[in-house]
Parts: sequence; structure tokens; C-alpha cells
Amino acid sequence: MGQRKPNVLLLVVDACRYDYLRGARAETPATDAFAEEATDFRRAISAAPWTLPSVTSMLTGKLPHEHGATSRGFEPDDGWTVVDDLREAGYECVHFSPKTWIGDWLPQGRGFDRVEEFTGPEHRYFEDGTDVRHLSEGVARGPEWYATVLRRALESENPAKSLGNAAMYKYREATEDAWLDDVRASERAAELADAQFADLADGDEPFFAYVHLMDPHLPFYVPEEFRSPVRPPGCESYDEELDYLDDLMDDLWAIRLGDRRLSDAELRYLRRRYADEVEYADRVIGEILDSISQHGIYDDTLVVLTADHGEHLGEGDGRTLLDHQTSVGLTLVRVPLLARYPGRFGPAERDDLVQTTHVAETVRALAGLEYDPARSLLAEDRDIDSDADEATRRGPGDADAEVALAEYAGVVPAHPPEGVEDERLFRTRNTAVAGEWKLDAVGDERRARRIDWTENETEAVPLDSVPARVRERLESALAEAAPTPPRRPPGEQSVPASVAENLEKLGYR
Repeated sequence: MGQRKPNVLLLVVDACRYDYLRGARAETPATDAFAEEATDFRRAISAAPWTLPSVTSMLTGKLPHEHGATSRGFEPDDGWTVVDDLREAGYECVHFSPKTWIGDWLPQGRGFDRVEEFTGPEHRYFEDGTDVRHLSEGVARGPEWYATVLRRALESENPAKSLGNAAMYKYREATEDAWLDDVRASERAAELADAQFADLADGDEPFFAYVHLMDPHLPFYVPEEFRSPVRPPGCESYDEELDYLDDLMDDLWAIRLGDRRLSDAELRYLRRRYADEVEYADRVIGEILDSISQHGIYDDTLVVLTADHGEHLGEGDGRTLLDHQTSVGLTLVRVPLLARYPGRFGPAERDDLVQTTHVAETVRALAGLEYDPARSLLAEDRDIDSDADEATRRGPGDADAEVALAEYAGVVPAHPPEGVEDERLFRTRNTAVAGEWKLDAVGDERRARRIDWTENETEAVPLDSVPARVRERLESALAEAAPTPPRRPPGEQSVPASVAENLEKLGYR
């Protein structure tokens, strides 16, 4: 096609750890093949370990303390994203994503010409009835569940249809149909994208496409063909495994607080299922990349493959953490990041420290728009020799001078269920990274760690073991992210009902 401005495909894989998509912990042939012709950024840090602020950062080029979208409050009308810039420059902008944190009611969801949304199963079969998640909020399974759902249904505006919602949910749960939509959601994303690519390829203007895959997010529901022959402790069948996952989701708050510790057997199972989900996501990644190739636009498209954040699979000081809350650990903030565009991002491995905030500025640069070179991935902006098989700095440089920052403002105040009140949940946690050093600010406390980038691990070390010049830079970065009053009081932002339902399902509420 030979157009001057590139198309852009931003493919974001939710909760995807670096060491699974780019390491040896999962088999990822599609991503591996893509990496052979792309620039592989091996030290990429997300701006936050949580979707809302991290994706907003990816699309604005700003850190959470700059754009204001955090768990402590946000303004839906704030922020000017790369989508706004590209639309003004004549781009057709589309997105394909779940409703949970990417809707047009949020900063990062605005400005698209077309939106294709997909979600997991609806838990409201009769629209006039109350959703099952609201009927059962705050209770686990067993007799208490049935008693609570019955009572709340009878107290609802439409008791018959509310009871019908609960009955249909339990029926489909028993037959496994209730899980089917969730299991195949990523494939639906690929199908939607393929249909749009067919139209976009014939358009006269370049396009920007944002695709967000929910796999491998908790709970780990895996298509049968990707399901390794493992089971949770004490489970003999897949139905029992689903029950175990349900109970695990109910216990997430206890796990976050360290009140429940996962056994070695549980962790072996969860890590294998997580790898299964990554392998499923990899197949969908391959389908999406094949689609733009088949439509003849692969070489005219800047393709960026990354994640919004990583995932805990048992790591934690005094806790066996799961998911991506109450922490800024390396496995949460280090993410895969690959970029391909002939002549600008070719086969190379780069170890310079970068952030996912650099995606927006890179897109702006290649689209010929005004951009910030200090937040760009382009080799010339970072003094990198891009012609080498393994990209290196041209000058001597100081790798420790590069600092990456990730920010976490604590859990959303409305998320913990009744009876779960602990100040540790709402503690601000920020982290700054430079070279092999990581400095965490947990409230007013400082915690130093040494990074093993190869193993994707860190080791706690005394603060005075961090070289003075490095610690000064880390402290300076953390000072920039110091907590500021929210733009809107916590818990007062308006969340659409469908989003609230999805949040409950994903373990946030």
C-alpha cells in the first residue's frame, strides 16, 4: 500500500507475565515467531499493576500521578489520549475489548470511531430481574448462598424474574454452559477483529486498532484442548475444579491479607493452569497477526504486543499472593513488550529500561505528530544502535540512570466485601526501578530489592546496599509519585451496572 503513515495495532494481553509469554514457563509459538521479526524489549515496566491506570498510561503517555486515573478516583472527561490525536490526523480508530475497564465512560475508552465489546456470560437472563451477582454479593456457596439469594430475590422489584435468574444460573453452572462464553472470549475478540480488518484494509485512511484479550486473567477457565491434565488438591473432575476456582475467588481477600496461604500443591496447579491460559492467548495472538497478514496490511502496520500488568502466582513477603492487588512486585510490573514495523522496529533484543507509557509517544512519532522523545521507544531517541542483532547503546551511557516508575493507590474502597476491613488494603504502593535495583515505597516505608532479570525475581536487601547515586534517582522518582488528593472522593465515581458485574466476577468486588 505504501502509505506514509503506518496503521497501528496495539494488542494488550491482560495479566500476562513476562516470564510466561517471553520466558520458558509456557509454550508460545505464535509470539516466538513474531519476536523473531520484532524488537523485543526485555526490560519493560508497566505504569501500574492494575488495568485502569496502566491502560490509561499506555494511551496517554503519562504516568498515573500525571493523568489522575487511579483506584482512588478519576474523572471520565480528563485526559487527551493518542486516540484523540490520531483521529484528528485522519486515522480510523476502533477498539475490541471487554467492558470492564475500557468503556467510553473512562479516559482510555474515549475517542474511538467504532467499539466492539465482548464479555463473559451474563448473569441476568431476565432483564427485569436482579442479577445473580447482586443477589449473592458477600456470601459464599452452600446453604447460606441459597438462603441469601432467596431472601434478596423476594425483596427485589421483580421476585419471580430474580428467582428465575438464580435458577437459570445454577442450571447452566451445573451443565458447564455457564462457563462457555468466558472460556472462548478471546477467540470472539479475534473474530471481531478479523471482520474489522477486512474493512479497514480497504479504507483510504490509516487505522488505529486496540485489541484487549482477557486471558490469562483469573479465574483460569481454559478451553479443553489447552487444559493440561492437572487438578487442584482433592479434585478428581473438572466440575470439582470449577468449584475449587469459585471458592478460591471467594477467598481472594483472605489471600491478599495473608490470612490464607496457598499450599505448594495449589500453586503447582495454578501455575500450570496459568500457563495453559497463556498458551491459549498465544494462539489467539497468532490468529490476530495472521489476520492482518492475510488482509495484506502486515508490513504497513506498527504492531505492538504487550500486557497491562503481570500476575502473582504465589510470590509475596509473608503471603502467597495471587492476582495483582496489594503489591508492586516485579512479576506484576514487568511485562512483555514487542514492536514490529519494517525499517523502525526489526529483529532485535533490547535491554534498555522502558515503560509502557512509551507506546503512546512512539505511535505519535511514527504518525508524524508532535511527541516527547524522552518517552519514545525509537532507537534514535534512546541512543540505541538498531542495526545490531542485539541492540546496544552507541555511547557508554549509564544504565542505572534510567528509572522506571509504577504506581498503585490501593484497592478501590468499594471493592472489599462486608466484614473485610484492613488498612493494608488501602496502602499506597509505588516502586522505582533502575538497573538491577528496585525501591518500593509502601506508605512511608522504603523497601529495597535486587533484581535478577533473567529469573524475573527479586531479593530483599538492606537499603544501604543500593548505591547512593542510584538510590537518589529512585527516591526522586518516588517523590514525583507522592500521593495527591483524588480528583473525586474514593468510591464516588459512577460505574455502569454491567461493569460492576464484571468486576465482581473478576474478583474485585
